[in-house]
Amino acid sequence: MIQLTPLGIALLMLGGLILVVVLLVFTRRRSAQHFRRVHGADDADVAGAVGVAEAETSAEEHYRKLAEDTHNHLVEAQLRSLRAQISPHFIYNSLNVIASLIPTDPVRARELVLEFADFTRYSLRSDTDFTTLAEELDAVERYVLLQKARFADRIQVSLSIAPEVLGMEVPFLAVQPLVENAMRHGLKDTDEVGYVHLSVRDEGTHAVISVEDGGVGADPEYMAQVLRGEAEGSHIGLRNVDLRLRQAYGGDHGLTIDTAPDAGMRVWLRIPKFRTVTAG
Repeated sequence: MIQLTPLGIALLMLGGLILVVVLLVFTRRRSAQHFRRVHGADDADVAGAVGVAEAETSAEEHYRKLAEDTHNHLVEAQLRSLRAQISPHFIYNSLNVIASLIPTDPVRARELVLEFADFTRYSLRSDTDFTTLAEELDAVERYVLLQKARFADRIQVSLSIAPEVLGMEVPFLAVQPLVENAMRHGLKDTDEVGYVHLSVRDEGTHAVISVEDGGVGADPEYMAQVLRGEAEGSHIGLRNVDLRLRQAYGGDHGLTIDTAPDAGMRVWLRIPKFRTVTAG
């Protein structure tokens, strides 16, 4: 038996609503054409028909607007759901590391508990869809500290940040998932040190945010399929960020991925320094 998620049910409801609107418009137009063809129409009939047609047009616009609003609400709900996702493996591993430190280094364990609490508090915020780049980078720093507590010197992270863009607004949790993806794949299938480099540079009216790792890389076509939602795997966080960027800034402001097998991966985005949010 097929199990539908709440989002799946909502999408089916939306599809049904759109189908009803299309059928309603089609049926009314066919009925009007049939009336004119069979019964003819004098001037009074035409005038009456015009009034009916205007009322029908108003109703059609109402239903169309209802369908569009429903679709927009569903997209917004989906994006909020994607934004709120935190890797359960990260939570489990962080708590494991903290627990292991309690008997031998309780001071360090306490510090990591506070970092973990601050990171999760930030990640689960629901009061805004945007934050400053400085706040986002604070969350990245906490994430890196927690991961380095686990991997120690096996992971090296370097930063190159243009200070003049720290106050710009960026979509909430648009950078941290990129760092998470880079750290995960920078260490995959290797015992060597993994390298991750995060850079933010000023390009006039825009800022370019780039996260690069020296890991195993991936097939470029596969990554394109991930961003299109045609493939699943451990890169799903990139898909989530890409969706939210396109929703916020338009279809030409998604992620760009440069990669190849055994050649690492660079994920970058170019966004306006002064936010202009697209409608719908």
